[in-house]
Amino acid sequence: METITAVTLIDNSTIEIHIDQDIEFELEHAIQLNDKIYEIGGNRKFYQLTIFGNRSVPTKEARSYSISQEGSRFKMAEAIVVKTLSQKMVFNFMINVERPSVRTKLFTCPNEAREWLGSLNS
Repeated sequence: METITAVTLIDNSTIEIHIDQDIEFELEHAIQLNDKIYEIGGNRKFYQLTIFGNRSVPTKEARSYSISQEGSRFKMAEAIVVKTLSQKMVFNFMINVERPSVRTKLFTCPNEAREWLGSLNS
């Protein structure tokens, strides 16, 4: 499977994830992402900043996994950054109806998302 994400350790407790634009983020991608995070930090938990490229959205299966205990095992909290209205609708549904297992908030500005994660980390 091709790599569609970039995962970077920003500081001791924060990981930044960039997901390419114009893709359907599938279950296999979500599992691959958790594998990358494990490679970086072992079993440590991180604050995660996930930035979705234009028009990229997760499938229902990827969302279900990502918000589950299993899919969230390396998360202390997650800030999700989106760029389009359709993305905002999908993630609002995920956060408010499907209910992630860790604290999750939606943003349109990466700097605001970083500030929020920083406030949790202080």
